[in-house]
Amino acid sequence: MLEIWLSVILVTLYVLYSYITRVKNNAPGPSNWPVFGCLFQLESSRLHISLDRWAKKFGPLMLCKMGSTNVYVISCPRLMKKAFAEKGYSDILNDRPDTFIAKYIMDDSKGVIFGKYGPTFTRMRKIMYNGLKMYGVGVQQFETMAHKELDKLVQSISDLEGKDFDPKPILSRSLANLIGILLTGSMVDESDADLIWEYNKNFNDTFELSTEFILYAFPFLRFMPVEMGRTYRRLMEAKKQLQDKFFILHKETYVPGHKRGLIDVLFNLQSQDESNGDTQWLTDSQIKAFIQDIIVAGLLTTRNGLLCILLVLLHHHDSVERMYEEIVDVVGLERFPSLKDRPTMPYTEAVIMEALRYVTHAPLGVPHGAMEDVELEGYIIPKGSKLITNYWTAHHDPAIWGDPWMFRPDRFLDDNGELLPPEHTLRQSLVTFGTGKRVCVGENLAKSRIFLYLTTLIQKFDFRLPKEGTVPSDDPRTFLPGALLRPQDYMMRLTVR
Repeated sequence: MLEIWLSVILVTLYVLYSYITRVKNNAPGPSNWPVFGCLFQLESSRLHISLDRWAKKFGPLMLCKMGSTNVYVISCPRLMKKAFAEKGYSDILNDRPDTFIAKYIMDDSKGVIFGKYGPTFTRMRKIMYNGLKMYGVGVQQFETMAHKELDKLVQSISDLEGKDFDPKPILSRSLANLIGILLTGSMVDESDADLIWEYNKNFNDTFELSTEFILYAFPFLRFMPVEMGRTYRRLMEAKKQLQDKFFILHKETYVPGHKRGLIDVLFNLQSQDESNGDTQWLTDSQIKAFIQDIIVAGLLTTRNGLLCILLVLLHHHDSVERMYEEIVDVVGLERFPSLKDRPTMPYTEAVIMEALRYVTHAPLGVPHGAMEDVELEGYIIPKGSKLITNYWTAHHDPAIWGDPWMFRPDRFLDDNGELLPPEHTLRQSLVTFGTGKRVCVGENLAKSRIFLYLTTLIQKFDFRLPKEGTVPSDDPRTFLPGALLRPQDYMMRLTVR
């Protein structure tokens, strides 16, 4: 019996010694438990807060073992650009690792957001860029579509003049209409809009990184009577209904050569391969994942961003008035603001930049994956490791921003009131949409919609606090957790100018 216990003790000591030695030779980071790593030390619903605290202690590159996975957290803009944009690193660190979301929800890493790095990803990304109509003549097409929807939005809000109202339902329906038109050429009905937001809500809850890591390590939990299992099952049911609506029914009514929306563009590309006798590279699964990419990336991030910015502006009415003065000077009151006005509206652009920095409602980026061993900042990142971009810490570092918890749009303006040049340190430190080959493919679309929605609302209405109750704090540290942070529901009041 004594020999057995001695053997157990020796084996345990050997395992602990090997574990400690392995960690010692790696990047700094929190202490780890065998098997579970640092999972027990994380605030599961506020992972960005835990990583921010550790980044202050361990530096801009740290190793956080999550389960059996090496997870390297990058917390400064300079290092993000080096890892994901510089030659020698970008072709190694821009893969997507295996994740629960990619495997079980996004059809084994199909699509662009979770697609594996390689020729197919590059081709799909190019199609998405072109399909989002943010280049060439497509800008005018997008703007025409947006102005029609904004006109309806203005009319809806005008009916609520002087009344307290929740902006979330109105923005949700309006943005869902834009996505419907983009995908299919027509607006969505109320039930389809509800379905889209049901899918987005459950996706956001599942994609919260601590939940993602737990489900990846223990995928059987998706079938268990626990909250993350119930969320997964709701998500999959919404996914099935979305595919029935936007893929199956749309394909049944598809006419070759017609382009009602982006989905028809994909069907046309698929048909061209078939008619040319080429091997079909654009599969049905890829098109389905493509649709999911657009619905997730094109809706939830923009709505949350707008809700956060509106709340910030309710707390900073002086910024609303300065934006209105700029709109009157540049646009006037007879027409809608246009994307061509953006270059001559520096203060408005500064407000959007500062609000996105201050709030950082997407505090952590989609994980990257290392395709080979690579040395970064003197540390070896092994093949198969995951890398997380910690935008939250990058955007609230006092060494960069001075007063990071102050909303101060003027930080992005020079002494003449013009935007700082793109090469300025502060502009380079703003990494809201990522950097390198995995920069958000919908960046231009998101920025354009935020600009058009904000400027139109401010041109037509004055922002006022509700008559009853109070609005929640605009401090993002108080926001509700998730893959995307969101403020507490709030009421506001708009009066026609």
